[in-house]
Amino acid sequence: MSNLTINKIEQSVNDRKKMHSTFLKNVKTYKSLLALEEKAFSDGALKKKTKELMALSISIITKCEPCMEWHLDQAIQAGAIDDEIYETIDVAIEMGGGQAAAYARFVIIALEYLKKSK
Repeated sequence: MSNLTINKIEQSVNDRKKMHSTFLKNVKTYKSLLALEEKAFSDGALKKKTKELMALSISIITKCEPCMEWHLDQAIQAGAIDDEIYETIDVAIEMGGGQAAAYARFVIIALEYLKKSK
């Protein structure tokens, strides 16, 4: 695993945890965003795991590394297994081509990182 990528993952996790309370106190739209996220990712016709895998694929396409790390972790917590994550990457690559393949490398490193840190 690349130390640079591991540092990016750890920094993303630390930043999110540090900024959460600051955002709650100071950013007027943040609570609404959290409520929207809770509703969007709760079980319905689609289960949370499926929705998180969808979000992971979109995160790869949009090149949002903090989003990739978050939705990967949420998908794993919702029960996603490696094969489902790899198929999610397949979909992202089909939709986003070479750029998606390049950003999917971050997901693979994050997957290894998250497995070791649990």
